[in-house]
Amino acid sequence: MTICSRSASAIWGLLAYGLCLLSLSLPGPAFSQVVLSDERFIHYTIKPGDTLSALVAQFINGNDGLSLVSKLNQLGNPNKVQVGKVIKLPRDRIKFRPSNATVSRLNCSGVTLLGGSEPVTVRAGMSLSEGAVLKVPPSCQFAITLEDASTVNLLSGAVIQLKTLRVNVLESSPEIQIELLEGRISVDVPRKRLDGDAPFRVKTPTSVAGVRGTQFRVGFDAVDRQSQVEVATGEVGAKGHEELGEKRASANQGVPVLSTGKSLPLENLPRAPAFKKTELVPSALAVQDVLLEFDVDPKTHKLSLIKAQDAGFSLAQNEIKLLKPEVVVADLGNKAVFYQVAAISETGLYGSTADIAICRGYNRGKNWRCNVQFDLSGLGKPFLYLEHLDADGGSKVLLNAPIDVSVNDQAVFRGVQPGVYKWRVEYVVTESLNSKMSGQFQLIALPGND
Repeated sequence: MTICSRSASAIWGLLAYGLCLLSLSLPGPAFSQVVLSDERFIHYTIKPGDTLSALVAQFINGNDGLSLVSKLNQLGNPNKVQVGKVIKLPRDRIKFRPSNATVSRLNCSGVTLLGGSEPVTVRAGMSLSEGAVLKVPPSCQFAITLEDASTVNLLSGAVIQLKTLRVNVLESSPEIQIELLEGRISVDVPRKRLDGDAPFRVKTPTSVAGVRGTQFRVGFDAVDRQSQVEVATGEVGAKGHEELGEKRASANQGVPVLSTGKSLPLENLPRAPAFKKTELVPSALAVQDVLLEFDVDPKTHKLSLIKAQDAGFSLAQNEIKLLKPEVVVADLGNKAVFYQVAAISETGLYGSTADIAICRGYNRGKNWRCNVQFDLSGLGKPFLYLEHLDADGGSKVLLNAPIDVSVNDQAVFRGVQPGVYKWRVEYVVTESLNSKMSGQFQLIALPGND
């Protein structure tokens, strides 16, 4: 395999290593409903030496704090509180400092920050505060990173509000509430949140998802007003707005919520589609189109498909939904075209995605080979890792190096043979914040004219 560069000096420098840089549904298992703890309050255990007046002065905003806490906990004599007693403190009155979110991924110029007198164009590295409303235009990759290192990826067309973004004086994790007003988001919460820790919630107009350290997705359609909560790893508590009890969804499970605010039974998510076969489409043209077919889960009702010219789907088109597990691929060349596919259940839940790349290759040795593109535009000091996974479980690292985007921000690997590849891009957002994105794709090379 070779990587090709427009720089002649880079070509000769890498040829010695065999490289050249071109540029750079069915119901799931039974479940139990769990009554949500009342997140309006924080519980505090009285310690030796504590006095209620001192606690109120230390933790509570407002001059009426002492009478409020006394009444809330039915304390006849606030000067005598037993050691070990657990009291409730109103969350909305706890002293706090603002937290923030940083725009960590942005490959377009059309994201707008709403809520002020005039919309503001968002830029990479911008700090966002509580109350910010964001609208992502079609065909745009956008992500924000929160103070606890959680990442929120807004898919094309999504609209969210950062409703709550703060750290109070009693909890170590920031309290986060994101309201999804339209579209779909995916969330990665790397730090496990224990019961009693500050809440991390994603709300839609019909649903609430409470997070306990996980990777998950939430969708909301503003037309039919139905919501979906889908778990990739970890656990999420989900419920409709009209429900007291939540359903605990684990990995590869989901909860659909109707427009009435009532949730449907917990479901197992449909498995990710897989490459099945290709067929030539009958045509009088010299170069025929190709029918790309997928093997799908029996629970699949529709197929979500996003097309892109690069492995990271930075140069992606809008989502389309297929009634059949197949798509016609036209005008294939030796540069791979990427398809990200996911099965959708009858209740609207999305399963895991699969990335499949396809090209009409050129012959080198015993294999047809493709060119594979990574779009690194807008990334600060990107570091690219690419690994080929062998069928026997082994692997080979093809690249693990920084890319000089001042020379070219499109890294194109030439002569890539068919197979499965893992990749990762790490990059600098600000002086104090780094971020990364990663993925895996299967590359299919069809015979070309070479």
